Amino acid sequence: MSRAAVFLDRDGVINEYVREYVRTVDDFVLQTGAAEAFRLLGRLELPIVVVTNQSGIGRGYTTREIVDEIHRGLVEEAARQGASIVSVEVCPHRPDEGCRCRKPGPALFERAAAAHHLSWEGSWMVGDSPCDMEAAAALGLRAVRVRTGRGEEPLPPGVPVEVTTDDFLSACRWIAGER
Repeated sequence: MSRAAVFLDRDGVINEYVREYVRTVDDFVLQTGAAEAFRLLGRLELPIVVVTNQSGIGRGYTTREIVDEIHRGLVEEAARQGASIVSVEVCPHRPDEGCRCRKPGPALFERAAAAHHLSWEGSWMVGDSPCDMEAAAALGLRAVRVRTGRGEEPLPPGVPVEVTTDDFLSACRWIAGER
């Protein structure tokens, strides 16, 4: 049986956006309100999947081990707030590598959906960047854009967004109101 989920971008949504890449554990700083956002998602009992392009790995700015350590801490923090991050899907490639997993490509989403029996129907994508909204549109996810991070960058023509909110917490409040 498939179930709805919340797909979350990482940088600029869950944590503060760092233009020169989150390179260390210390560079990873949760957005104001992130703990409350996770508590709210936990009460909704929706599985959470983090889908993140991390080309800093491919560029040599950080390592997969550091990124994995960051994600272990993120999963633990969400769990402390009562939320279940069932998967963190990472694309480590540079944009010029032409991989299928780099958002807006579908591979990160498809891998998580298959492993955790998730449905596109009734699922949300919370993101800040145009590629997040493009991925949501391609997969039929309800697109929730946040203004933090890269949330003010223009979207390509024809890319729909269901709602734009100020931040991660307000996005989760909107999702809660839609359930």
